[in-house]
Amino acid sequence: MAEKDASEKILESYNDVFSDIVNVLLFNGRQVLGADELEDQAPRTYYKADGRLHEIERDVAKRWKNGNIRVACIGFENQTASDPDMPLRVIGYDGAEYRA
Repeated sequence: MAEKDASEKILESYNDVFSDIVNVLLFNGRQVLGADELEDQAPRTYYKADGRLHEIERDVAKRWKNGNIRVACIGFENQTASDPDMPLRVIGYDGAEYRA
C-alpha cells in the first residue's frame, strides 16, 4: 500500500464514510445507500491470462446488498495524478468481481 493512499483507504473502509461518498457522487446527496447495506469485498482478484495467474488490487471495494440481493459492486481508486489507463483498469476490476 502506498504511503500517500493509506489514510484515504482506511477512512473509506468505514461503511458510513463510504456510503456518504457514494450518495454525494451518484445520488446528489440523497440518502439512497445506507451504511448497513454495505459489505466488504475482497480488494484482490485473481485471473488467468496467457497461461499465467495474475493479481489485481483495488483501493476500496464494497458490495451493496438489499437482503440477499447484490445490487451493485462499488469501488474507489484514489489518484493524485491523472492516469489515462484508469478506466480500463476499473473495467477489469469490475469485470473480475461480477465474474466471481
